[in-house]
Amino acid sequence: MAGKQRNEKEIIALNTFEAVRRVPTMYIGQIQPMEDKLPIIIDGKLKNVEKIWSPGFMHLIVEVLENSLDEAKRCRGKMKNLYISINLDTNEIIITDEGQGFHKANSKHPKTKKNVVRTALEELHAGSNFIDSSTNINLLGTHGVGAAVTNILSEQFTVETINKIYYVSFEWKDFQIVKEKRRKREPSEKLGTKISFIPSQDIFPKFKWDEELITTYLSFKSFLIKNDPVIKNLQLNGIFIKDGKEIPILITSNFINGDFIKVDLSMGSIYLWEGYENSCSLSFVNGSRCTGIHQKIVNDWCNDYFKYNLAHHFFETLISLNVPSNLMRFADQNKTKFATGRYEIEEELYNIFNKRLIKALSKSEIAKKIENSIEERLHNENINKIRRAKKQSKRKISEKYSPPSKIKDSIYITEGLSAAGSVKQARNSEIEGVYALKGKVKNTRKLSDLTNNTEILEIMSILDIEPSNERMPIYKKIIIATDEDPDGQHIAALLINFFQKWFPHIIKDKRLFKLTTPLVVCNYGKERKYFYNMEEFHEYTKIKKVTNINYLKGLGSLSLEFGDWDYVMNNKVLFQIILDRSSKKYLEIAFGTNTQKRKKWLSIS
Repeated sequence: MAGKQRNEKEIIALNTFEAVRRVPTMYIGQIQPMEDKLPIIIDGKLKNVEKIWSPGFMHLIVEVLENSLDEAKRCRGKMKNLYISINLDTNEIIITDEGQGFHKANSKHPKTKKNVVRTALEELHAGSNFIDSSTNINLLGTHGVGAAVTNILSEQFTVETINKIYYVSFEWKDFQIVKEKRRKREPSEKLGTKISFIPSQDIFPKFKWDEELITTYLSFKSFLIKNDPVIKNLQLNGIFIKDGKEIPILITSNFINGDFIKVDLSMGSIYLWEGYENSCSLSFVNGSRCTGIHQKIVNDWCNDYFKYNLAHHFFETLISLNVPSNLMRFADQNKTKFATGRYEIEEELYNIFNKRLIKALSKSEIAKKIENSIEERLHNENINKIRRAKKQSKRKISEKYSPPSKIKDSIYITEGLSAAGSVKQARNSEIEGVYALKGKVKNTRKLSDLTNNTEILEIMSILDIEPSNERMPIYKKIIIATDEDPDGQHIAALLINFFQKWFPHIIKDKRLFKLTTPLVVCNYGKERKYFYNMEEFHEYTKIKKVTNINYLKGLGSLSLEFGDWDYVMNNKVLFQIILDRSSKKYLEIAFGTNTQKRKKWLSIS
């Protein structure tokens, strides 16, 4: 027997090093490289880019750099510089701050009985940010594990810290102390802390730092620094070392290109700009880049403003919040998701930001551009809907449409099936088609009105026309054949408005007509007489004695038996619809969305 077999029920107690090394993902996020779309700054512009990266690998830098930023905050703006060196040849990271050094750096911690510097860099959740105060960036409840996790996952880790009294340094290899130095500070030595580390090849085999990711991350930090009232004067400096040569890292805090809206208040800032190809939004909560419900809340406000629930496809936002500790919860160790519930944060955000943001939108040219983009999207969507619906409607038009047998010369759009039946009998069936409406047609104010009305879709299908396409209809003449009474005139006006708004080229080409029908029919001896206006009828009856006077109420009053329809069709009186200077204006008043203008016009009329 090679050795004593372990009982499967035996309790195994792992120390901190063993626990983190065994399951690092639990502490720093996914280790294995993954393909993901990430916000990356390219040529000074924020874009959504496909990247293969390891969140856990990147997080090693985050834990150390965040400590330096916390120190800058504690120094209340007195820290002027923070330096970061990324060696792309060896993977070594060096982060140096000009802070006050570790507090009581040469003393023992009362709880761990170890030096306080070792405690901070060897114990998870050890640090100075567990008390809520105005000087701290990250507070209790934000779930960071601290720089100790970077030490544990590094093959080499060193710290040099100088406070007003002491110089203290430690070096670890695979989390074991190999060097230690503690002495009084020399007067010439500047205060501050320098940490360097090389990630463990056992955990991160052949991993290399990504220049774009590093540059973008540091630029985000620079942006947050510039917008922090306490540390806004801190300068973040970086270099890459590549093939033994130093290359400055092009850190920028200005990566929102072009015009933007900014609402800057006590709880943070909201930026909004017009989207572009591969653009993306961004969010920071208490200095950590993350996603969360706060982004949806802001998007919903804007969607409501633009009256389109997909408006957020046409704009981007950068949200940077300073959330009070009572509302502060992240969903994981790495602070990638702001986990505070919607109802907890929504009222706070609404009270602070909503009115200011909506007011800024209402005054902005950016909003107008976004509205134009939305209108274009909706136009294209509705055109596609119309095309699909036209194909379906062609299969469904039955008794309402009677096409000609040979040539598509003219089509009558009639008011009702009864009138259509009479026209069908009196027409020239070889060249004239008939389509029957069922009552009033839709008032087509918007493009979407064309997609949800069967009769409008059928008319477009029969004529083979669609908005935004100036192709002429397959019929040479479109004849509106409605009654001369108010209802018939209203239907005719709705059809004229439909063609004027969506197919003005048809009117310009002189293809739209209104069939004028007699108002009165009577007999003069054996002769059948037709009158198209009452004045003409009254003048005639003063000198002629007529019989069988019939006041026509509509197309249905015309008689096939007495040849009324034959007369009307053989002696067509067609009123050609033209576009003059005032037609568009009055059609808009009559059928547009401004009800006040319509009421005023009707009262004058």
